[in-house]
Amino acid sequence: MLNSIELIKIYKIKYLKDDLMAGLSVAAVSLPQVMAYAMIAGLNPVFGLYTFIVSTIVSTFTGISSYMIVGPTNIVAVTIAGTLSSMNITDPANYLQGVLLITFLVGIIQILMGSLKLGYLVNSVSSSVISGLTYGVALIILTGQLIEFLGLKVNGGNNVITTLYNVITNISQTNLYSLLFGLLAIIVIILSKKYLPKLPSYLIAVGLSMVFVYLFNLTEELVIVGTMESSIPKFSLFRFDLNFMFRLLSSAFSLAIISCVQILSIVKMMEKTAGEEAQINKEFIGQGITNIVCSFFNSFAITGSFTKSYANYEAGAKTRVSEFISGIAVLLLVVLLAPVIKYIPIPTLAGIVIYVAFKMFDIREIKRNFFTTRFDAIIFTITFMTTILTPRLDYAIYLGVVMSAVLVLKNTSELEYSHISYDEDEDQFVTHQNVEKVEDDNYIIINLTGTMHFNAAENLKENLNNSYVKNKVFIIRMRRIDNIDLTVIEEIDKFIDKVQESGGKIILSGVKNSIYKSLKSYGITDKLKEDDIKFYNKNLYSSTKNAIKDVQENGYCNI
Repeated sequence: MLNSIELIKIYKIKYLKDDLMAGLSVAAVSLPQVMAYAMIAGLNPVFGLYTFIVSTIVSTFTGISSYMIVGPTNIVAVTIAGTLSSMNITDPANYLQGVLLITFLVGIIQILMGSLKLGYLVNSVSSSVISGLTYGVALIILTGQLIEFLGLKVNGGNNVITTLYNVITNISQTNLYSLLFGLLAIIVIILSKKYLPKLPSYLIAVGLSMVFVYLFNLTEELVIVGTMESSIPKFSLFRFDLNFMFRLLSSAFSLAIISCVQILSIVKMMEKTAGEEAQINKEFIGQGITNIVCSFFNSFAITGSFTKSYANYEAGAKTRVSEFISGIAVLLLVVLLAPVIKYIPIPTLAGIVIYVAFKMFDIREIKRNFFTTRFDAIIFTITFMTTILTPRLDYAIYLGVVMSAVLVLKNTSELEYSHISYDEDEDQFVTHQNVEKVEDDNYIIINLTGTMHFNAAENLKENLNNSYVKNKVFIIRMRRIDNIDLTVIEEIDKFIDKVQESGGKIILSGVKNSIYKSLKSYGITDKLKEDDIKFYNKNLYSSTKNAIKDVQENGYCNI
């Protein structure tokens, strides 16, 4: 992947055609979507356009991935709306100030997370938590948009249940024009996706609705977007209210977490589909900068969009220039079409949102969460119910993070620990779970795997004690250790002392530089000879073979 300067220096003109087509395709899909997401956030649809324009242009220079498209997303919009509505902010100007301030805070937190290299912590959030949160948000979006879809003049409510109650008790007040335009949008999207799959279905739905409103002069019959104050986003300095900032800090932190989870999902997808190296922490920093810039241009919090990023890749994008093109394309459309955008019916956008919410439900994935393990089913259910029943989405996010932490501790407490024997004639290694299989060998190879946190220390201690044999050479293979902490190092240190006191010997193999620094800092390397540490290299088992060679050539077998 290329940074911004490298991209400018070596950009090849032959990429332009592919990036242009991909950028225009993303713009066509995004224009009606981002307006709908602004509605979810409790803002005028024009703010969705501002957000997409600013974020895509800025992210071209701050992003890392060649394919990721940023912008407004449903889950971020729901979180913003839930946070500010729970504070009972009724004045539109104060509401916008809250949106801009929380966007600024999200950016600061993301930069801190990336700078402190906390990407691997976000990676620990359970997929069951993400699924429960996603489907809960889908239901919130769906029920929340029913009010605009039906043209009702009622308050939404604090959660899904109260919103549904308000809709059902006021169903007799349904505006038939609103209902018809909402249904028209859904029907057009379904039919165009089936019969005209290469055309932007959302844009077709919006275009037809505008035409009908204009031709039949329906501006008084239903709610429309209306005249925009400005067709382009302008610099605007919000108020730095410290008291307000502290009130928003918890929600901003939860927004940053869920945003980073979405970023992580996209970079992992691109790693598999496009072979693009994931640089999670750099992506966090880049999107943090983008969010800060957005907060000064009347734009709300953004993150990576899974659907837009995949559409960008599928359309043949080669570099991040496609993202820049999509932002400029929407900007030009807004400037050129400002006089007609005002005719877009709000129920049409509500219909698009409802369609997107329905598409978020994946029955197969829901079944997997329920029937894979009992623990996953419990986590999924708790997260889902918390999401739809609490007035603020950040409560569900924090609960999910806590449950994920418990799950990580539960999983990593069971250490991946095994023994290995080496067949020299066949030149192959064989894995054994029990030490009895290898205790008669001239040396015992212990294979450690995974992230070794404090909660695995007790399990490691027990396994090392079971592996211990007097007057023996132990080769501890550390190639597959990702991280190691102080508590685990202490147990390894105790085992080294125990082996050496009985006349045995320890050799470490496959040691990565990061692990070596931790061992050296603790003092373990002072207890071993320089040749007793075999460093990691790309050839599998090569450092372990070197350790075996040392054992044989130096007569350690006779210990």
